[in-house]
Amino acid sequence: MYKHHIDGIVNNSNKYKNIVFFQKSLLVETYIIGYKTEGETILFFIRADGGVSFSGLVDCYRSKDIDIVSSILRESGVNKLNFICWTHPDLDHSKGLKEMIKQYSSSETNIWIPEGVDAKEISCSEEVKNLFAYLKQCARSMETELNVYSVSDKKDLTYYDSLCFQKGIDAFPLNLISYTPNSKIMRKQNYLDKFIRNDRSIFFVLSLGQVRIWLTGDIEDATIEQIPKEFFAEHIHILKIPHHGSGTSTKIMELGWTDCDVACSTVYRKGRSHLPDEKVMAQYKKLAENLYCTGNEDRHKEKQEYGMVKVVTNVLDNSYTTVVQGNAEIWN
Repeated sequence: MYKHHIDGIVNNSNKYKNIVFFQKSLLVETYIIGYKTEGETILFFIRADGGVSFSGLVDCYRSKDIDIVSSILRESGVNKLNFICWTHPDLDHSKGLKEMIKQYSSSETNIWIPEGVDAKEISCSEEVKNLFAYLKQCARSMETELNVYSVSDKKDLTYYDSLCFQKGIDAFPLNLISYTPNSKIMRKQNYLDKFIRNDRSIFFVLSLGQVRIWLTGDIEDATIEQIPKEFFAEHIHILKIPHHGSGTSTKIMELGWTDCDVACSTVYRKGRSHLPDEKVMAQYKKLAENLYCTGNEDRHKEKQEYGMVKVVTNVLDNSYTTVVQGNAEIWN
């Protein structure tokens, strides 16, 4: 269980661009959202004394009739996002992202995309092509220029906008560190004129106090194998299971982490794919205290078009609560 003791760390706060002082509470709200057949969105807020001090969106999907993310942002009083990460250009991680960027980004929003993902034309959906075109258009325009940066292995995603939460003399810096995509793999594919979308996927870790949240996109084993084994000798609070719980991403379990409070998979049910894979989920079940999925184990029992797992984490006392909505459930 998530019972690690935490002592505040005294830091030189002068090195942070932004400092948020608080007195009583420091919470992380994490929303893992999936849809009935495909689609993945992750939304997170950091709340200091109740108010949202930092907001982030990782990927986007919305159906014709349901837009969960916009509803949550409105309810939370978030008009602009601080952080947007597009892990890779698959439609199930991209639908609606262009509109989210247009509506919820500002001159203070940092947008992160995989390195080299827009260097040349690739085979992708019209939705993704339109997003690429929009980002390029904004890059050429002084009036609508966005803060778009590229991500590769071991990169600090708070480099341009560092943030620390301060309670008295105790400092809680926010760290967002990427570990993929692997630049060696990307370079080789570029030389061979290949473009494998999942190999471009971003995996990063959010750290705040003793909280570790792994946001893994659709990374697969060929990329995971490039990360040194046993690299993460740490407790994971939340693991977003990579690639919808497929058998091609199981090496994430070999990176040295000791245990996990919450592991959660989204679903992908199209064509011959029916993810998450039951055998793979059984492996995660052995490592995670609580295993969730945004879809029901028996899809015929689903009555909603979406599923959501919400985790509210108290950074100061290392406790958390979970809430499920729609088709989401604990995986047995």
